[in-house]
Amino acid sequence: MIPRLVTLLSIAWVGLTPLEGQDANYWTHQYGARATLLGGAVVGSVLDLSGTFYNPGGLGLIEKPDIFETSKVFHYPSVILKGYGEEEHSFSTSSLGPAPSLVAGTLVSKGGGKNWIGFSFLTRHHISTGLAGSFVTQQNVLPEPGLESIVSDYRLGINLSESWAGLSWAYKVKQHIGIGISPYIVVRSHHANNQTLAEALSTGGDISMLLQGGEFRYLNFRALCKIGAAFDFDRITLGLTLTTPSIKIYGKGNIGINTTVVGLDLDGDGKKEDFLAADFQEELDANYKTPVSIGLGLTYKFDNVRLYGSAEWFAGMEKYDVIRGKDFTIQSTGEIIPISITHELDSVINFGIGIEYIFNPKFKTYASFTTDYSAISPDTDTSLTASTWNIYHMMAGSDFTLAGLSLTIGIGYAYGNKVTTQIPGRGSLERETFLEDFLSGLKYKYSSIKFLFGFAF
Repeated sequence: MIPRLVTLLSIAWVGLTPLEGQDANYWTHQYGARATLLGGAVVGSVLDLSGTFYNPGGLGLIEKPDIFETSKVFHYPSVILKGYGEEEHSFSTSSLGPAPSLVAGTLVSKGGGKNWIGFSFLTRHHISTGLAGSFVTQQNVLPEPGLESIVSDYRLGINLSESWAGLSWAYKVKQHIGIGISPYIVVRSHHANNQTLAEALSTGGDISMLLQGGEFRYLNFRALCKIGAAFDFDRITLGLTLTTPSIKIYGKGNIGINTTVVGLDLDGDGKKEDFLAADFQEELDANYKTPVSIGLGLTYKFDNVRLYGSAEWFAGMEKYDVIRGKDFTIQSTGEIIPISITHELDSVINFGIGIEYIFNPKFKTYASFTTDYSAISPDTDTSLTASTWNIYHMMAGSDFTLAGLSLTIGIGYAYGNKVTTQIPGRGSLERETFLEDFLSGLKYKYSSIKFLFGFAF
């Protein structure tokens, strides 16, 4: 049995791996100025160029579509990890910067005619962060009686970028019915590395050490389509969308792991021994996947009020290898094991509601609430991400027109937390008992403040 020293001093390596990737949360970011204020609950609306992402079917029903639209959201996300044991340690990361955004425009528009063609470019994920920290404590974690001096030092780096670029085509079938499609090329780059150095001085003067590190990197090109239909009547607008699973175009990646233990009883026989297992592999096949999803939306129109509601179902995904390495031999034991980064997702449904109040045609206010449930449950098996928390978003703001330019401002807040037993980034080397004592009490707390500014003309 690996002693509790290893579980305690692996806190940085386990907890501070890709925390902000949000690979398991689909509604974390919204796109377009007014759509962001409405929390993305605009699948059933004929609104603006954000329809290239939310529902291309509604674009053909807009009488005077904007030529160009962009918005900028600055956010302050924060993730706190708290471990529970004989002595509790907390780690956190936060940063102020731009959130993923949308740029969209019109290429061909017939106004009240049949066809509309446009383009859109959106950033689905963008993270670049580095963490480092140390702690010194005294605790009885070795079999010998008495308090040991414990030192831990950790380093973490994360870089994740995913961009969608595509054209959109919308067709006005009848006066109140539109259909459309937005095919996208997706480029995803993901790199994470972490290292923990842990040391313990026993009451008898013996020193034990643990060096543990891991790294993965991959580049993935894939294609997907968003297909939509919109039905715009006097009081009610309905929308239906289908997002196809992504199809791999290209993918390559690297993976590496290094675990070195000195002076610890690894098998529970009372004898201290050393352990070394390390391997680094390059130019491996890499494949990141996204599931099929179906969205439904409705907008109800009063005289000065619009009520928005949307829901979207995302299918689950069986466990698969994002990066699969070749089997390698553990240097100290001769055991042959595989090495891989895996991912698995449950099905999930998100929903959102929003309200728009029209003071006059040039001044409108908005408020919204949306859910962003994680597709990772205790039963799923993933080593790619730790975003197991459910997130709840609130947003409010105004839209006003000055000299033909539509300006939008807003502010929002998101929060969530989760007790988890996931081990992100671990690869396949770590055994089931390696961190189980510590993992039984891991708790993540997520929050984010958003500031929105957008314009269209």
